Amino acid sequence: MAQMTSRERLLATIRGEDTDFIPLGQLFHSTVLGTPPDRQWHDQFERAAVMLELGIDPVIDIWMPAPEPPPEVRVRKWSEPAADGGETLLCAEYETGAGSLCQKVRKTDDWHDPTHYAFLPAWDGNAHRAPDRFDSIDLMDDWFTRRYEVPLVRGAADLDAFDQLLQAPRGARRDAWIRDARRAKAIAADMQLLTQARRVSVGDWFMWTCLIEDFCVAMIEAPEYVQRFYDIVQRYNREIIDMVLEVGPDLIQYRGWYDTPDYWGHERHQRILVPKIQELAAQVHAGGSLFCYLLTEGYTHYRDTLRELEVDVYLGLEPLAARKSEDFELVKNALGDRSCLWGGVNAPVHVQRSTDAELDEHVRYAVETLGPKRFIMNACMYIYDDDVSWERLLALVAAWRRHCSVKSA
Repeated sequence: MAQMTSRERLLATIRGEDTDFIPLGQLFHSTVLGTPPDRQWHDQFERAAVMLELGIDPVIDIWMPAPEPPPEVRVRKWSEPAADGGETLLCAEYETGAGSLCQKVRKTDDWHDPTHYAFLPAWDGNAHRAPDRFDSIDLMDDWFTRRYEVPLVRGAADLDAFDQLLQAPRGARRDAWIRDARRAKAIAADMQLLTQARRVSVGDWFMWTCLIEDFCVAMIEAPEYVQRFYDIVQRYNREIIDMVLEVGPDLIQYRGWYDTPDYWGHERHQRILVPKIQELAAQVHAGGSLFCYLLTEGYTHYRDTLRELEVDVYLGLEPLAARKSEDFELVKNALGDRSCLWGGVNAPVHVQRSTDAELDEHVRYAVETLGPKRFIMNACMYIYDDDVSWERLLALVAAWRRHCSVKSA
């Protein structure tokens, strides 16, 4: 078979078509890997050029906009001491036409840590937080999850205001996002790379906006509240996807980082999340893009449900997740070649801490069990600069070459 472009190879793999070899579609976090001086990069496009030199298949991310209050919502921000005399609380109040919502977040000792990134990266992949934004809070932040003193949403009484607060961008902000997304897509086209719009989510929202323990109890005791909470989130998702489809990415990623059995179990996953995931998949397909489900744990537990979803590619399967409970053979037997699997090995353990011989064995097992059709190798979930060194990344590439019928460069 003639050599394919990177984009052609990944698209063909996801669709179950013949390819010239099994791709290594390695995904990276937005931080800069500790590369040699002649391989440094400053944005995702320079990084993609370096990865192409290695012969692997990078992906250009089109990051969806971070949620922000609409212009008509009055925002007030301040700080105050915690009642227990501990950390300072960073506070924000959002005054909507349906009432006010308040957030209070503990400013812990690691608040200024360099790994405290912006909630979503900019169009070029830069996610670093500006120093003047460290001492106040944005509407959304992954770091809120275990630092909330007062969450954005505390119960059913907050949902009318939440509905007004959670709005897709419009006007100049929407236009700016469309412009930047098209810039990213144009660069990807010049480099012949796949584009992936990241990220829309359902289940994860309870982590970002609520107290985890309270919401888990509400899933049992207050199902009407939980249903309306996710109806609001889903309305926002549909609006965002409509906007993203104007740009036409190859792939739209649904992020199910916390769609895991520990929180949901089989019954609630199927009853609450699956109908909304299916609805988003149908919307994405109708708009001409492929649908990706990022799931970090639960493939083996959910395998019969996953087989019925209209998902083109599942991202995140690796054998060390959920206390080593994932069984590649069971998952592959359940899914067959109905959906593509994108994963295979664990980044910080298999790549960084294993010997070359051990890494080779992990890659071989993943390829033979999950491949050869509809399989994309990836060290999960991403490669971070503090998890995997440049030398170990090269070891992964070498192992992939040995087992994926790739000629040395």
